[in-house]
Amino acid sequence: MLDLVRCEFTKLKRRKITLMLIVLSCFFPLIVVMTTKNGMSGDLSTHYLKMRFDLSFTMTQGYGLVFLAPCLIGMLATILFFMERDNDTFKNIKTVPVTITKMILAKICVLFIYGTLFSLTSVSFTIFFSWILKVGIIYDLAYKLGFSIIFGLVITIASLPIVVIIVYFNKSYLVSTLLAFFYSILNWGIIGLFETMAVKSTAKFLNLFPVICAMDWTSGKLVDHVIKDNLSKEAYIMFPSDLYAFLVLGVTLFLSLMLMIRFYKKWTR
Repeated sequence: MLDLVRCEFTKLKRRKITLMLIVLSCFFPLIVVMTTKNGMSGDLSTHYLKMRFDLSFTMTQGYGLVFLAPCLIGMLATILFFMERDNDTFKNIKTVPVTITKMILAKICVLFIYGTLFSLTSVSFTIFFSWILKVGIIYDLAYKLGFSIIFGLVITIASLPIVVIIVYFNKSYLVSTLLAFFYSILNWGIIGLFETMAVKSTAKFLNLFPVICAMDWTSGKLVDHVIKDNLSKEAYIMFPSDLYAFLVLGVTLFLSLMLMIRFYKKWTR
């Protein structure tokens, strides 16, 4: 399995995906931190400065990663899953003792690694730019960096449905990339339309959507580690329980893997 994962990384290395990952994880945090800096007042209290740092951190997680991560995962999946198709190497793969299931699992492992690295580097750059530009007081670094790893894993699971769609349609790189962007925009559209009407029944329905569930669950875990002056009581309604989140994300992971294996096997027949 490790050899297969290494081979998948080699494919991405030829496409300079790592460079794109670094650029994306650097660019958005810089915009967020500069926006936070421009909105600062003359208040120099510790409470206010911590709150400004938390604003940069949560904006990077909530706006940057929730929107950008599914796009990145979709683009990575397009390269990983279409490489054998475009190079017509399915026949060669059949001559070696590698099952389709193992190939799929290796590709998914790579997506998880990249998703986690993207989250971790985005938060690291947010911390770095906050320090360089003197935006707020940086604190609780160990928790925030650890949280970014968990967030990367969770948002990757939530992004797997778009990978299933990409594999199912089996279209060009352009169409697959557009599908990934549409998936992100769709989730943001749902959030914008319905999360303002925060009631318990609506919250349970919205948290059936994997990306929204991932965002709300991680927000609930983060809330005790940030300054929450501007957090309304209605926001707590949106936080799903651990059991609910694990069920939604667990089912998403299981169904996504099963469907990917099924659709991918059709290509090799």
